[in-house]
Amino acid sequence: MTILNWNNQLELGIESVDKQHKHLIDLTNQLDDALAIGAERNTLINIVNDLIDYTVYHFQHEEQLMLKAQFNPEIYGIHKAEHEEFVEKMGQVQRDIEFDINVLSDDLMDYLVNWLCHHILNTDKQMALSLINGVDAAQIQIDQQEHNEIMQSNLYSALRESENRFKELAENVAALIWITNANHVPIFCNQFWFSTYNLQLDTLTREQWLAVIHPDDRVKVTQTYRLAAEERSKFKIEYRLQAADGKITWIYETAVPRIQKNGSFAGLMGCGMDITSQKQAETVLARSNAQLEEEVAKRIQELIDINHSLEFEKNQQMLLNNQLKEAQAHLIQSEKMASIGQLAAGIAHEINNPLGYINSNLSSLKQYTKGIISAIEIAEQLSKQLPVDHPDVLCFKQLQKEMDLDFMKTDLPDLVNESIEGATRTKKIVQDLRDFSRIDKPELDLFDVEAGLDATLNIVHNELKFKADVIKDYIGLPPFECVGAQLNQVFLNLLVNAAQAIEGFGKIYVRTGYLDSEWLWIEIEDTGKGIPKAIQTKIFDPFFTTKPVGKGTGLGLSLSYQIIQDHHGRVELDSVIDRGTRLRIYFPIHPVSKQTR
Repeated sequence: MTILNWNNQLELGIESVDKQHKHLIDLTNQLDDALAIGAERNTLINIVNDLIDYTVYHFQHEEQLMLKAQFNPEIYGIHKAEHEEFVEKMGQVQRDIEFDINVLSDDLMDYLVNWLCHHILNTDKQMALSLINGVDAAQIQIDQQEHNEIMQSNLYSALRESENRFKELAENVAALIWITNANHVPIFCNQFWFSTYNLQLDTLTREQWLAVIHPDDRVKVTQTYRLAAEERSKFKIEYRLQAADGKITWIYETAVPRIQKNGSFAGLMGCGMDITSQKQAETVLARSNAQLEEEVAKRIQELIDINHSLEFEKNQQMLLNNQLKEAQAHLIQSEKMASIGQLAAGIAHEINNPLGYINSNLSSLKQYTKGIISAIEIAEQLSKQLPVDHPDVLCFKQLQKEMDLDFMKTDLPDLVNESIEGATRTKKIVQDLRDFSRIDKPELDLFDVEAGLDATLNIVHNELKFKADVIKDYIGLPPFECVGAQLNQVFLNLLVNAAQAIEGFGKIYVRTGYLDSEWLWIEIEDTGKGIPKAIQTKIFDPFFTTKPVGKGTGLGLSLSYQIIQDHHGRVELDSVIDRGTRLRIYFPIHPVSKQTR
């Protein structure tokens, strides 16, 4: 496209100046064309830079011509001032576009066109006539009427060229291109539009155009056009054309308003596409999709019915498998604990025999120690009755010094007493170990719960002492009928879990009490990290564990829960994150057969 055309009306008769003017017009047209197609920012900046650089070169050339010809100094000054004003204006534009490319606006292009026309047809024409004819420039008057006619002719020529290019493009695309005026009367429609609407240019009216639109779509189309004109907004619309033979053509149309510089509405300009094939394909596809969806829904229902049947069978099988797995796990764990208990009882028995010798010998040693100390004290008394230099006294003094008999008299009883105390404690541990295992008494029997708790605490003392202080609060429960060895296993699991739940060092509370005359309870509480709500209902499930792989089987609490159920007991859990966990176990005081249910 062009906004200025070079022609012989713009030629001034100075070849170098005319050539430079033509190049300036070419650069201006390049800039306008680049703006119209939305060229890249760097391309626009380069064109502006070329335009400014060449303008400065052109001004310098003209000023040299005027100086060489001893041009009228006053008019030369006016000429030079206009040059400087233009360079300053474009220099500011050159600086501004580095930050905001929108400086290159329609207003700037209007300025360039007006300035070029004024520069060529006014100031430079005055300069050329003066230089060519050797006449003082002050005596030359420019015919403004002629100036305006040339300018209008040039702009009209450029406009006609742009229109011709637009029409040439519009006539060679398979799209409906049209332009209306402010009254919605078409003022341009391409050949494809006429052939699609089956109308003729010489008989085209608004009524004919509306008559081709499907009756069901006419109101929608006219309202859309009217709203776009009122709001001066663009729109997109789909509508149908109906031929005389009933043939339907679908049109997809987009349009934008034409707004004049004074802000008034000038009409609409739009482009439409024939989308009939697409609509037909959509109809066929929708019909196929409906049939396919119907078949899929039918098949899905069949599969759902089959899945329900399979799911039921699967659930039954999983239930049986889980019951079998749980029974196997409990059996394995029970066998393991029984084996450990048998081994512990055997070891306790083997330790008990030599421990009897040690206790007996320590008792004898305690008596011997008393005699040795008495003998030392008698020897000391006798040595005091003999002369100081008596050989036996000297020998005894030497022995007393070497053996440190004074220290021996006080330390020997302590050593014996500590050894007896250690042996007694070992005997108690062995007895607790035997009572804890109780493999020889798996049947119901009277069992002292608090004694069982103490025995279990004694067994796990080494694991607890580095994790927590154990605080006992017993109410004094009498023995009740149960399998004591199994309850000891429950206590063991709960105490070990309590210790493992404590990070750092904390406290473990062991309490007993009554609910009423029919129930007693045992409670173990820790100050550990607590159990999250999400898993509190899972902790007694077989194989459930929060420990890393290889660190826990998930059977300890499950087996404990089974033992509690076997004794017709129940468990209450209360846990708070970062504060601790409390487990309270309730057991019936009397055998179930004797309870009033």
